[in-house]
Amino acid sequence: MIRKLIYALRFMTSLPIPWNENEDLVQVSRSSGLFPLVGLIIALFLYGLQILSSWIFNPLTTAFLQTLAWVIMTGGLHLDGLSDSIDGLGSRQNRDRTLEIMKDSHTGAFGALSLILQILLKTFFCYEINEIDPLLILLVPVTGRWGQLISILYFPPARKDGMGHFFQEHMRFRELVLGFFTTLLVYIGTGKTAMLFILPVHALFVLLTSRRISKKLGGLTGDIYGFICETGESVVLIMIPVFFAVRLYFSLG
Repeated sequence: MIRKLIYALRFMTSLPIPWNENEDLVQVSRSSGLFPLVGLIIALFLYGLQILSSWIFNPLTTAFLQTLAWVIMTGGLHLDGLSDSIDGLGSRQNRDRTLEIMKDSHTGAFGALSLILQILLKTFFCYEINEIDPLLILLVPVTGRWGQLISILYFPPARKDGMGHFFQEHMRFRELVLGFFTTLLVYIGTGKTAMLFILPVHALFVLLTSRRISKKLGGLTGDIYGFICETGESVVLIMIPVFFAVRLYFSLG
């Protein structure tokens, strides 16, 4: 388990953990079940940063610092997938041309715009969440990474030589179950059981989005997994303040 966690941390974060020779690539793939746990580690850092930063800076600056730390800790891995996916899908080209655009290392106008909007969205909704309860940030990276597991397990790879194929080939149902129970324990452990409705809503979003993209591309790619994680996190970030606003409305009514 510890070795798999190291694999997951190396793959999903920018932590300076070197790769060794003769790594068991099957186990690297099966470390995906620990992606939500990696999300929790990232989220705990963001939570601690909020506590420290709030002593010095105003709430909006604190939210921006959290977003900045979020990008640094992940090495921009999922943001890269987001921008590549938006460039490709936004081009409205045929399957082969879309995959070619996504593989291009250059970022186009659509991709650049998606990065700007995503950074802004995370900053402002971190601000919103901090105003409600800073502990709620723990739910976001965890849930987003659990959603990735759904895409990996249930949708075929679009390429036979890409990252999507590598993970989809070796991932098992037990990895999805492990990721789900990790996510569930985070909700329960933080006392946020009222927010459990997020999980089925998030799963539905992931399934519908993955299905639509898979239909166009004939499967999913590593970039799409990053896209799923980023957009999934955005969905959770938005749902949290909306839930509290609706609850407040009905309690006052």
